[in-house]
Amino acid sequence: MSQACTLQSTQTDEPLAGTAPVVSCYVIIEQPGPWGREALLDSHLPRELGEQLLDLTNGTQVKIVLARHPDRLERDNATGHNVWIAHTAPGHRGMRHGVVDDLTALLAWDYEAIAQGNLPPIGHIQRRQLTFVCTHGSRDACCAVVGRPIYDELLGSVPLDERSLVWEVSHLGGHRFAPTILSLPSASVHGRLTAAETIEMRAAAAAGFVHLNGFRGRSSFPAPLQVAGIAVRNVYDIKESDAIDVLRVVNDRAVPAPTSIVFLDDRMETEVRHIDGRTWRVLVQRTQLPGQRSESCGKAAESIFAWSVRELHQTADWQR
Repeated sequence: MSQACTLQSTQTDEPLAGTAPVVSCYVIIEQPGPWGREALLDSHLPRELGEQLLDLTNGTQVKIVLARHPDRLERDNATGHNVWIAHTAPGHRGMRHGVVDDLTALLAWDYEAIAQGNLPPIGHIQRRQLTFVCTHGSRDACCAVVGRPIYDELLGSVPLDERSLVWEVSHLGGHRFAPTILSLPSASVHGRLTAAETIEMRAAAAAGFVHLNGFRGRSSFPAPLQVAGIAVRNVYDIKESDAIDVLRVVNDRAVPAPTSIVFLDDRMETEVRHIDGRTWRVLVQRTQLPGQRSESCGKAAESIFAWSVRELHQTADWQR
């Protein structure tokens, strides 16, 4: 029997930085009950509805996942489904939450517009930080074996009036880094945290800070930009999360982002700018690492390719 993918990933020292899934917008639908391997197609959600939602979001960078909570049993489905929709782009982050009685209403949404940040007027604006832990064991056993105990301990650690801010979800991506944890609306993704570290991470996020331990990146950026942003945060101890957009893009003031991009084959040169005027040049490179690991349990072992920082230095301040 092959080793669990989490153990293989840890033993090969596969980097966490730059492994957050690239998603412009998350749509999270409450759906209690069991989830099959493909949650939208194999759950108590009508299969036809799941197929239509997948068709509508195909190619849009909108990701739909299912959520459930032990405080809301299957019979509570009659009271409606909690639905969250979060746009992750820096400077244009936004999140709404509402309760939907008939999920077919989601078929009328314009998902291309949603991917650009035009959220439908569902419910109300959601400002409080939510934590979603992947426990999707039918997708990968590690998410159940590792993710479930972490979720249970995290949920048990929060005050009663905050339990509604901590949910378990279906596949987020990167189960070999389980527990895989998503914070919204910041779109920060963490992995390989212990229960105690997960509790600390959530407390930091709620207080407006990034917990740098286990930080995989932000979903709004591709892997090399995630790596560049994380490097600057680590080296210069930049932990703001509520002001997570403190690192801004150079060439497009209209859509702030952590970096500007110059492609050089498997290298990328970026300039990271802080709103306080500090500027850094970061060169990241994609290389093959020693060893092999399985992307998920049951799959064949594969070579490991990862982005890493080759150069990082602070330059003259930019003019705000």
